[in-house]
Amino acid sequence: MSAYALAVVGAGPAGLFMAQAAAQGGLRPVLVLEKMEKPGKKLLLTGGGGCNFTHRRPIQEFLGCYGGHGRFLKPALLNFTNQDAVNFFEASGVSCLAEEATGKVFPRSRKSADILKALLSACHREEVELRCGQGVSAIALAPDGFKLSCGPQDILARRVAITTGGCSFPGSGSTGDGYGLAQRLGHGLVPPRPGLAAVLLDPHPLASLPGTSFKDLRASQWRAGRKLRGAQGDLLITHQGLSGPLIHNLSRWLEPGDLLRLDLAGLDADQGFPAFSAGFDARGLASLKDLLQGLPLTQALRERLLDLAGAAPQALPQQVPKAVRRRLFELLSAFPAVVARVADFESAMVTCGGVPLDEVDPKTMASRKVAGLYFAGEVLDVDGDSGGYDLQAAWSTAALAAKAMARAQSAG
Repeated sequence: MSAYALAVVGAGPAGLFMAQAAAQGGLRPVLVLEKMEKPGKKLLLTGGGGCNFTHRRPIQEFLGCYGGHGRFLKPALLNFTNQDAVNFFEASGVSCLAEEATGKVFPRSRKSADILKALLSACHREEVELRCGQGVSAIALAPDGFKLSCGPQDILARRVAITTGGCSFPGSGSTGDGYGLAQRLGHGLVPPRPGLAAVLLDPHPLASLPGTSFKDLRASQWRAGRKLRGAQGDLLITHQGLSGPLIHNLSRWLEPGDLLRLDLAGLDADQGFPAFSAGFDARGLASLKDLLQGLPLTQALRERLLDLAGAAPQALPQQVPKAVRRRLFELLSAFPAVVARVADFESAMVTCGGVPLDEVDPKTMASRKVAGLYFAGEVLDVDGDSGGYDLQAAWSTAALAAKAMARAQSAG
């Protein structure tokens, strides 16, 4: 059997991008193996099918968008930036558009199929061989590289890249296969868990208000009476709990029993109760219901908060006991939401956990344990915030790995 210069396991965004970049850099022949009947199934689901493939903010600011793993990604992100990603797809015929309000970058068509088409066209142009419906069950060391078991006949490759993604949206083929392949080659595993996911609440005191949304709401995460972190962003109340970018970005850290405190009315609990209470007496004969009219809340939410505080909507403000005023202030400024659990992989957008980063060279994406083995994308223990950061990590880690392979081949 003739050996491939590179075998890429997984035809998602990282795998397809790496394959064409490696071939363009001089590694030939390149083979991509995909267990599903078609490539890029999860990519087609990205951004609700619109494919938010990067963000327009300065690339240095990306480093703070990966839950503490930005330092590992820095060489990859600086080597292949968000502007490089836009340039690649524009050159491939995909007109791109950055949303003014959010900074998210999409294909102008809002069709993820256009991004996939560009990747497949690049692979075809670089004579990359793509085999779908051919999953890899094992990877073993061979005298001059690796032997991949994937059907009736083994495949030999001088280098192997595992780009199988994580466990989110398992119906698309993301079922964590790459973790087992990496472990059998001597790598460890940070246990996978859902990321960019909604949270379920128990109890859910706002369950009667699904669809209620907030812009730039402040929140904090607490555990065992200790504040762990604060965050700010858009939030959505659902039938079962909370969703939206604010919750998605926090979900990587949340555990059952954690307390989320939500500043629903923009009052800021740290500014204290006295000023809020003084407002009661300053409004004369206005009802308690009228007192809340000026807050950025829906009528239904105001009524629900008054109910939870034990306050009668038509009561005169000066008739409201101090204990009820304090309870109302706490609900408005630090609404307590107890996390029952983070939503499962069926609805999570990404996977937290994966191949440990200390086992991968951040300057090459090469394994520190097995020569000739590389990783890129979501199979690594890297997860980004909502907004295109995960796909940018896929492009950047794939590009850096391809560059390192080409450099190693030239040197050796």
